[in-house]
Amino acid sequence: MTLDKPKGSASTWSENFLKLLNAFGLSLLIGLSTQAFALEFQCEVPGDTRYLQLEIPGKQSLCEVSVHYEKTGERRVMWYAENDTLFCSAKIYTLKDKYEQEWNFRCKKWPDLDGIEQLSPSNRRILDTQLKLLIENGQNSNPSFRVNRVKAVASNHLDQQPGNLALQFFLSSGDVTQVITDNGETWKIFSSIDNMASHISSDLPISTALISAISDSGTLAVETTMASDTAQNCYGQQVFDTSADNELEPRTQHRYICDNPVATTMQTEQ
Repeated sequence: MTLDKPKGSASTWSENFLKLLNAFGLSLLIGLSTQAFALEFQCEVPGDTRYLQLEIPGKQSLCEVSVHYEKTGERRVMWYAENDTLFCSAKIYTLKDKYEQEWNFRCKKWPDLDGIEQLSPSNRRILDTQLKLLIENGQNSNPSFRVNRVKAVASNHLDQQPGNLALQFFLSSGDVTQVITDNGETWKIFSSIDNMASHISSDLPISTALISAISDSGTLAVETTMASDTAQNCYGQQVFDTSADNELEPRTQHRYICDNPVATTMQTEQ
């Protein structure tokens, strides 16, 4: 079925999603290794631009606060932590304030695209625990693997309150998504889903599949991009119910929009 492209909300959503994918590093999602940042500031004075970056995970540690110098390409780690990513979050703001107040740089915050900075402190501790465990497992596996980055969504952003958390870990060997239930005092992994893109039903090959939201009932929204011979960009969304048997049950059809030089249409699977 082919429908006219909806005006307003769908257009805004598609533009924002494309910006997210470009910033995340689309190549990483289709199997290449590109570093992404949990938080980033672009700081400038005339003739000098520097990027203050919160890396979760870091290249050598659980988290790293680094400065990338545009002129020379140099990367310098200012702080790092092995157990607590909130330490690095606090330090990048300290560094940003110093750049602005002491060195007269003007710093612009880039959008929070991976969701980590929106998590509550209790959810950050869950993230730290699972990320450290996965990094350790990767180092001890044969063949070994790396955790390149994380995407996180939560149904509740209040600290130590009941809700659901979804963590999508992008590995050098694929991706795994953990759906975690938290009653405010204890938490557990409710479901673990390998290779999110393989769960999307589409008449076009799926290039990327990123978790975008989770509800208190465990309903998980996934945003996608697709490969097309005729369209410049294809991007979509599908919503799933999660289950304890590590499966996803479609709640909606997979719907997508394609942009091309001739026309823009919305497609929906039959």
